[in-house]
Amino acid sequence: MNIESAREYCLRKKAVTECFPFDEYSLVMKVMDKMFALIDLEGANTISLKCDPDYAIELREHYSAIEGAYHFHKKYWNQVYFDRDADDKLIKQLIDHSFPVPLIHIAKADSTNGYLNALCEKEKVSELTTVVADFQTAGRGQRGNSWESEDGKNLMFSFVLYPTFLEARKQFLLSQIASLAVKETLDLYIGDVSIKWPNDIYWKDKKICGMLIENDLMGIHISQSIAGVGININQKEFHSSAPNPISIIQITHRESDRMEILAQVLQRIKEYYKILQEGDIEFITDRYQAALFRKEGIHFYKDSEGTFNAGIVEVEADGHLVLQDETGKIRRYLFKEVQYIL
Repeated sequence: MNIESAREYCLRKKAVTECFPFDEYSLVMKVMDKMFALIDLEGANTISLKCDPDYAIELREHYSAIEGAYHFHKKYWNQVYFDRDADDKLIKQLIDHSFPVPLIHIAKADSTNGYLNALCEKEKVSELTTVVADFQTAGRGQRGNSWESEDGKNLMFSFVLYPTFLEARKQFLLSQIASLAVKETLDLYIGDVSIKWPNDIYWKDKKICGMLIENDLMGIHISQSIAGVGININQKEFHSSAPNPISIIQITHRESDRMEILAQVLQRIKEYYKILQEGDIEFITDRYQAALFRKEGIHFYKDSEGTFNAGIVEVEADGHLVLQDETGKIRRYLFKEVQYIL
């Protein structure tokens, strides 16, 4: 492999861009605005790649072609020489390893959740692998609802996690971190964003994002979680029977970069997932409670017995919504047992 073939291999990956942010000799490869490779054009013989710290040390011990990267944090970056004992296969594997999020960008899918789930059944898929589609023919939401999206206008993606450390009774935390990641990203663009229990994202009283999270269990733990997210970005008109959709462009009157938004959401997913792995559940739940739609005041709800006025008390760890009605009665609901009256 040489600098040109390494460059071509990097650029084959979806959503990769190249630039010269440092000087005219340092060619930087980015995906979703995150650097994952630097090719030295002056020496024309090395590529610097991000690497897991333990794996980086192991590689340096086994290959004379691999050293700590010059001008980088050597704990996390390796410099690989093309003309030594690292063959093309290994260098490609190291480029893949450096790529920040394994990203699969497709033109069309029935649903990104279905596409990713089928892929996971066929082969070993890395954690945080993300499938992005320009168009979905059968996008699904909660309650079996379909998701309307104009081709190439919105952001539809699914990502996979393997939270084997998490007990099934705590699976609602996965919904919380996904909701928070989207909510906090959209706050940067439009403000007035909240999470409508359990995981719809609202701008004021209108829905801008929906999610479908599908978990597989292994004993009392979660073996796999696929989260599908649909965010209305650049669609100007909606024609389905959905009662209250809205998009960023309808609010701001300007187009937004879908991949930029995806990058920010996934970065927050990674950060919240790390917090979850470290066990700081209170931090996640406190943020979720603070972000809830209609968390203050008395509002209309509907359950199997009819409509009533109530205020939110809390969302419990297992996902139960706890309301207190006007008579002081406490009501606990699982998803689908109660509806907001908008």
